[in-house]
Amino acid sequence: MSLFVAVRPDTEAVEDLQHALDRVRRLPLAEPLRWQPPAQWHVTMAFLGADDPAIADEVGERLTTLSSHAPVDRLVIAGAGCFGRQILWMDLADAEAVAALAGLAAAIPPLLRGSGATVDRRPWRPHLTVARARHGDARGLVPALDAYRGTMWTVSELLLIRSTGGPHPDHHVMRRIALDGSTA
Repeated sequence: MSLFVAVRPDTEAVEDLQHALDRVRRLPLAEPLRWQPPAQWHVTMAFLGADDPAIADEVGERLTTLSSHAPVDRLVIAGAGCFGRQILWMDLADAEAVAALAGLAAAIPPLLRGSGATVDRRPWRPHLTVARARHGDARGLVPALDAYRGTMWTVSELLLIRSTGGPHPDHHVMRRIALDGSTA
């Protein structure tokens, strides 16, 4: 099990992307891919490594201090890319909104210093993973999705998520941090 902090697109953005991906999934190149269920679509803000209940509670408490951040609006899922040949992802558009989201992501590692969490130090790359290829090559689907431009959405909360791996990975939201001054 592992922990990460993420944001999720709203229902309208998810439905719009799901409709676009339904068309792409019918292509022969899409057959060998394992498609992420929409309920697991997210943009990772920080990967925190192995799950530990004591660390999860501490991380959740520290993240609540970010509730004073303003929501990030005007985000748009647009365009596609691949990490290697295996990970097919969707990109985010609106430079100002992505910059605001990057600022929020940058606030997380210093906040969690000393919490016991191991924050991944790789550069933050905002993306939403939609499929993985174990034996195929996802790169051939990028042109079919590159012109996609979804509906605008607002990031109004951060999510602390516990992820379990294996053949049927699952995401469990442990804490929701509203970006309007309140916590839930």
